[in-house]
Amino acid sequence: MRFPNPFAPREPSQNAEAAARIKAWTRTALGLDEATRVLVHEIACARPGCAPRETVVLVVPAEAPPFRIALHKSMRDLTEAELARVWRARSSAIDGEGPPGDGRPASSD
Repeated sequence: MRFPNPFAPREPSQNAEAAARIKAWTRTALGLDEATRVLVHEIACARPGCAPRETVVLVVPAEAPPFRIALHKSMRDLTEAELARVWRARSSAIDGEGPPGDGRPASSD
């Protein structure tokens, strides 16, 4: 059985362009300043029933704990509308206005 390397980029130049778009969309959706770091990674998922690629967006504010979302799509296939919807859902869940999503704080491991 062959295991996928979750750190191996599929197409480095396309992933870099997609990551830059997702970072910009995240900054816009959340109104982030330049001191806040936004990291975007695409990983492989080998679990049964899991999408083959997953996009993880980590936001690291200068003066607050980091937080993340994970979307079961490749970076290339993700749209601005989908990302904005997930960020809105996460904000609603944190504010107690909606169902919980993947609004968990980033782990420190």
